[in-house]
Amino acid sequence: MGEDHRFDGALCPDTELTPARPNPDVVTAVTRSADLLRKGRGLLLDLVDRAEARDTAAAWSTRVNAVTARTGRADVDAFLIRPDGLVAWALPTGRDLDAVTLVRALNTWFGQPA
Repeated sequence: MGEDHRFDGALCPDTELTPARPNPDVVTAVTRSADLLRKGRGLLLDLVDRAEARDTAAAWSTRVNAVTARTGRADVDAFLIRPDGLVAWALPTGRDLDAVTLVRALNTWFGQPA
């Protein structure tokens, strides 16, 4: 798990979302973060369009959906969420991406990339 954010290891708060990059293969009309977990896959929820986080997670796309959406949250830029709703990794607002910790979380919860 990550270690830098208060959400690491906690249930992801159900949050209202406005899709910024709608993905027709994931959900057609997203209104809440819980809606994105219904498929039973991992979720990289990008809240501020952090392409480097999505690019890092791309190798796990067979097990982890990446969705960019807007929300009223100001305390986090991105979440990696397990299918059970627990936050495996969180990127604090404005912090540079440490790809090593994201890859570690992806490997731990979703195995080696495909």
